[in-house]
Amino acid sequence: MATKSAISWEDFLAAGEEGQRWEYVDGEVEFMSPAHLRHQAILFVLIARFAEYRKQHPEWLCFPGDATFTMTSGNLRCPDLSIVHASRFPPDIVFEIISSGDTASQMARKRKDYQESGVIQVWIDPQRRLVEVVYPDRPSQYIEESQLLAIDKLPGFSLDLHAVFSV
Repeated sequence: MATKSAISWEDFLAAGEEGQRWEYVDGEVEFMSPAHLRHQAILFVLIARFAEYRKQHPEWLCFPGDATFTMTSGNLRCPDLSIVHASRFPPDIVFEIISSGDTASQMARKRKDYQESGVIQVWIDPQRRLVEVVYPDRPSQYIEESQLLAIDKLPGFSLDLHAVFSV
């Protein structure tokens, strides 16, 4: 089912300036705070791992934070990292790295958008060194730093969380 946003793509692009990141949420343009260096280092580890994974699984695409996706709600979201099967959009899996500037209300609205759009969510909490995987059809799964992250939808994929949190 195609979903349309209440803002045109041109108006969305014109809402900010180069070097800024923003999303369109519930009729408002929301600007996002610049990411901390640790946030960016974690993102780099994730991208590097997916670059390796994609060598054996070219049907999966990886998009870092500036890629914008229309959710079922019509909101435009820019996850920190999106994993997309080449045959479909919106993303199949999103990675969000929790930052100190993220409010509980912002995170709850993102979770709701992703949930309603059938997206698997991976929330990385660098402070607590914990990952929460939220599947659209079953209870959340919590994974500690000493464990490997595996996602059912990605055959043969695993991520060493110690490597993620050690940056």
